[in-house]
Amino acid sequence: MSAGGETAAATPPRVEVVIVAHNAGELLGDAVRSAAEQAGAANVWVMDAESSDGSVQREASQAQGVHFVAVPNRGFSASNNRGIEATRSPFVLLLNPDARLEPGALEALLASAEAHLKAGAIGPAILNPDGSAQANSFGRFPTLATTIALRFQRLAENLSGNSTHSPRLPAATTPVDWVTGAAMLVRRSAIEDAGKMDERFFLYYEDTEWCHRMRDHAWEVLLEPAARVTHHLGGSGAPQGRAAAAYRDSFYRYCDLYGLWGLKAFASVGLSVRKVFGGAG
Repeated sequence: MSAGGETAAATPPRVEVVIVAHNAGELLGDAVRSAAEQAGAANVWVMDAESSDGSVQREASQAQGVHFVAVPNRGFSASNNRGIEATRSPFVLLLNPDARLEPGALEALLASAEAHLKAGAIGPAILNPDGSAQANSFGRFPTLATTIALRFQRLAENLSGNSTHSPRLPAATTPVDWVTGAAMLVRRSAIEDAGKMDERFFLYYEDTEWCHRMRDHAWEVLLEPAARVTHHLGGSGAPQGRAAAAYRDSFYRYCDLYGLWGLKAFASVGLSVRKVFGGAG
């Protein structure tokens, strides 16, 4: 379904926003409104991945000019790819339905992209609703060494009182290995070079793998702290059990793609230990 707006124009817009929605509830409204305010309603595409909670229907009746497109729920990657295919702008912003662009965020991301012509993907500072920096929103590619180091880092953070593992944001634009797909500005020429998201990832690690592929194709991945996005982590509608299974499957797929056999074995042993002692699977 579609709500208003012309789909064709002589000149492509500077940027378009793709929001994949699956039972995002009330949070979807904030995402759509923030995107429409900063990109223009006609440049916002909501991909409805079989939502059943009424959230998409409600927004479609209110968000004049925004495009609403029904797609099969074949995963986050597949739905984002359908959105990318529907757009034609030189930049595409992927935005989670439980994320809100703070004032000036999109312009700051675009300014960073124009200043760094080899940047294939640029992520904003992802914030928790309380304003703190969100854990796991950017970082280094996972390897056995970086994973073990991260475990020790998390232990130290817990001891220091940082139980949410809120990272320290850089003061200026900074190269990183990966940024989260919760909010990611992507250059179309980088997509055409490195390819779209890998649709074998249903949920999780598709963003890390995509950034890895872009880096392999000589594109930079940047974190732009001048752009800020508030993300209600876990508010995008995935059931907890299904999300946990998808996370494991995607992590193992990532390990297989990049030959991380030691990391995969380490994670498998850790999962077995947690199951024996009654931890989460």
